[in-house]
Amino acid sequence: MGLLKVSYIVTLTTVLWVVLTTLFPNIFPGYYDHGDMQNKDGYLYSAYYNSLNTPSILKNNLTDSHILLFTAHPDDESMFFTPTITELTKENYNNTFHLICLSNGGYDGLGSIRERELRKAARVLSIDSVKVLDYVDDINVYWNISDIVKSITDEINNVKREYEFEENKSLILLTFDQDGVSSHPNHKSVYQAVKTYNKLTNTRAYSLKSWNILVKYSGMLFTNIEVAMKWLAKCDDIKSFLSRINISLLDHIIADISKESIAIYSDLNSLFLNFSTMTWVHFSQIVWFRWIWIFSSKYMNSNELVPIS
Repeated sequence: MGLLKVSYIVTLTTVLWVVLTTLFPNIFPGYYDHGDMQNKDGYLYSAYYNSLNTPSILKNNLTDSHILLFTAHPDDESMFFTPTITELTKENYNNTFHLICLSNGGYDGLGSIRERELRKAARVLSIDSVKVLDYVDDINVYWNISDIVKSITDEINNVKREYEFEENKSLILLTFDQDGVSSHPNHKSVYQAVKTYNKLTNTRAYSLKSWNILVKYSGMLFTNIEVAMKWLAKCDDIKSFLSRINISLLDHIIADISKESIAIYSDLNSLFLNFSTMTWVHFSQIVWFRWIWIFSSKYMNSNELVPIS
C-alpha cells in the first residue's frame, strides 16, 4: 500500500508539472516584449518561447552572445545543464553555444567512448562547437587553477579568432558553482578557475546553483511550486485576494527564486530531449544508480543560474 501511495504522488506530481510547464504556456502564451529578436525559426509567438523562460532571458541579455559552457566530464552537460542548453540554443535568441569539457572522463578506461558520446550529445543538443581537453579525470584530485585559467584563456581566444570578434561583451561563461552539484573536486576546480578568470577580465559568468539534497532529488515537486507561483504572479485577481487577507509572504512567493538568479525550466518537449541525451547518447554511463538520478533529479527539469562576481 505504501508503494501504491508513492506511485499516486509521483503520477500526480508529473501530471501537474506537464500542466504547469507545457499546457499552460500553450493555452496562455503570455505577452512580453520580444526586444530585437527576429523570428528566425517561426516559433517566436508560440509557446516555444514561453512566459516561463523568455522574459528573464531577455531581461538578463542572454542573447546575441557566444556562450561557453565549461564542464569537467562528458555527460556533465546532460546530467546538469540540459534545461539551460535546450533553452539558450533556440534559434531566435541568436546565441552561438560552445562546450569545453576539460577531461574525456577516462577514470574507468572509457575515455575514447565517452568523448565520442559527448560529441554526439552536442549534436543532439544543437551545440555549435565542442572541445575536449586533456585534464586527468580523478574523483580525488583538485586540478591546478592556474592551468585551467590558461586553458580558459586559450579557448576563449580560439573562439574569438574563429568567429572574428574581440569584445568580451559578446561572451557569457557558464559552469558549476563552488559546490559543483555533487561536490566532485574536478567540478569545484572548474568553478574556481572560471571565477578567477572572471575577476581578471570582468567577463560575464554564471554558475549552476548546487541545491541541497532534498531539493536536488525532489524531481518535479519543488519545480511545480516555483512555476505555480509564477503563474499566480500573473493573475491580478489572485494577487489582489492574497493582499486583502494579508499574506505576508506574497512578495516572496511570487518573485523569482532570487533577485539575482535566473530560473530556466524545461517543458515536456525539452524533457524528452534531456532524457534521450542522458539515456541513449551517454549509454556507457547508464548503470543502475544513474536511473535514480534521471527520474528524481530536479536538474533534469530546471536550472538556477547565479551570476559570478
